[in-house]
Amino acid sequence: MTEKIIQKALYTKFSSHQFKFANAFYFENESDFLTFLPSGYCYEFEIKISRSDFKADFKKIKHQIHAENDKGNEYFMDKKGMRTNYDPSWEFCKNFPELVIAEEYQDYRQKRYNEWSIRLKFNPYSMIDFRRVSNERLPNKFFYAVPAGLISKGEVPEYAGLVYINEDLTVTKIKDGKFIHKDLLKPQKLWNKIYYAYENLLRSTLYSNSQ
Repeated sequence: MTEKIIQKALYTKFSSHQFKFANAFYFENESDFLTFLPSGYCYEFEIKISRSDFKADFKKIKHQIHAENDKGNEYFMDKKGMRTNYDPSWEFCKNFPELVIAEEYQDYRQKRYNEWSIRLKFNPYSMIDFRRVSNERLPNKFFYAVPAGLISKGEVPEYAGLVYINEDLTVTKIKDGKFIHKDLLKPQKLWNKIYYAYENLLRSTLYSNSQ
């Protein structure tokens, strides 16, 4: 099952919603599927087609925002400029063990003989911002949309809902997403982006070399 197939199933299921967008940038990260109800509420669906993809999703900044909002905190930490440093000193490892990561790796010679080594690394950031948690950064409800049985409702965060996409492309709600907030968001923000993309296409067409 692919992301496009899941988007098709969601489009059919939520056809009564007033506006529907796929792969749209409205919040901090790209939304796989985003809908706006006639009431003005916004639902975001994060599509996952593998368990590894699901686990990797929590590295996104939007989950930091959700988590801090869930705790009632006013700010979240935005880390930027990450780089990887290898072989930290013993003093660093002793004083900051929670920052040190051990990983297996192979150099060119080891690949020939299927040998592995262990190396240490840590990931410093060049800049850390503390940004205010705002309802404009969050949908009214957030869901994971996955092939049936891929993950269980116990694996999704407290703030998230879960829907299964069945083989016949029907959608089953396993866990309802809680209302993160009840402010009404403005889909016009996406209309502006769509128009700018159209205008750029129009400009390139009108001013192309071909007559």
